[in-house]
Amino acid sequence: MLSLMLAVIGPPPVPEIEAEYAYETLWNGARVIVHLFGDGTVRLLSQTGMDVTALYPDLKSLASVLPGLQAVLDGEIVALDRNGHPSVERLQQRMSLHHPEAAAHAVMDLPVQLMLYDILYLSEPTVQLPYTSRRDLLDDLGLAGPGIAVPAAWPALAAQALEQSLHEGFDGMVAKRLSSPYLPGRRSRDWIKIKHLEAEK
Repeated sequence: MLSLMLAVIGPPPVPEIEAEYAYETLWNGARVIVHLFGDGTVRLLSQTGMDVTALYPDLKSLASVLPGLQAVLDGEIVALDRNGHPSVERLQQRMSLHHPEAAAHAVMDLPVQLMLYDILYLSEPTVQLPYTSRRDLLDDLGLAGPGIAVPAAWPALAAQALEQSLHEGFDGMVAKRLSSPYLPGRRSRDWIKIKHLEAEK
């Protein structure tokens, strides 16, 4: 069974190598592996491998967005505040609802969104492909729908990406090496979680 690749926490890449990375928003949500079986069903597994599908009925529409497709995706469940920023407090309230009936009632009051940013399987394994190829595959799927999005990845200078992230009210960025494969279950410096307080030191 595929598991999630993890980032290290650290400073931005130094200027000599910063162009070797793409930069994605740091969402501070709940990581999930998304299994699409091609038969109209979807399964969400938490970072610890727990099946949390029933707790997020508002995300089951993903299966209908890609009918007939067998895929495994890496994403993050977030709850947004009124300004469109991730709210840890709102997400924790939603995650505390362990009974499917309670989760169903919370869909309107505490909606969640699924941010998808990597692809591990698409009819065949894709983990060995470089980040750029996996992102191209993901972008080509045209994933969009209620509560589902593929956030942008910026092939930009680290300082510019961090400045934009700070301006938009996010906590930081994740730098991902353009040439890196997906390493299931491993924490690698190919992915660097850059928090604004860390970046300002």
